[in-house]
Amino acid sequence: MTFTDRVLKAPRETCRPAGGFTLVELLVTIVVLSILLGLAVPAFRSFMQNDQQWTQTSNLVVGLNIARSEAIKDDLNGVAKICSSNNGTTCTGSAWEGGWIVLGADPASPLNPPKRLQVVGALPAGTTLTESSNNRSITFMSNGALGPLATPEPVVAFKMCDPRGAASARYLQVSTMGRVSASQTPGKDLTGTALACP
Repeated sequence: MTFTDRVLKAPRETCRPAGGFTLVELLVTIVVLSILLGLAVPAFRSFMQNDQQWTQTSNLVVGLNIARSEAIKDDLNGVAKICSSNNGTTCTGSAWEGGWIVLGADPASPLNPPKRLQVVGALPAGTTLTESSNNRSITFMSNGALGPLATPEPVVAFKMCDPRGAASARYLQVSTMGRVSASQTPGKDLTGTALACP
């Protein structure tokens, strides 16, 4: 067998196309990604809003508990308090969504200015935080109970609403004995009654 015969009888290699994607494959991939992004972005936005609202509600719960603990720890009657503040240094009587501070006194020298234990700035735009009786300052007694309120009520009740409306509102309350409770169901109070937002 000659060299020429061997070359002619050798199996031909099939022509393989160059590696890569066709235009149709790329277009289908882009369409599928667009659909997935269209579904994921609104869900992620809702997740971020829920997280932001949960964080702010938790800050308020923590602030109330700090004020109560400070009153018990230092035997302060009506000095340890949480109040609305839009400047972060003093109680200003502004709306709660403008921020709040927790104040306590130095038991060694009660005549000194109150010490700031927590400062929370303004809530995100479009978020409201209201107290049911429009109290702007909540004080605690040395036994942990609520101190005198500007507008006496059986409980102090807070409601936080964001631009999504009442279905996403958060609710928490402080009993006369100072116990802080938050509703675990968005849009409902502790009894399961639907909330209304302004």
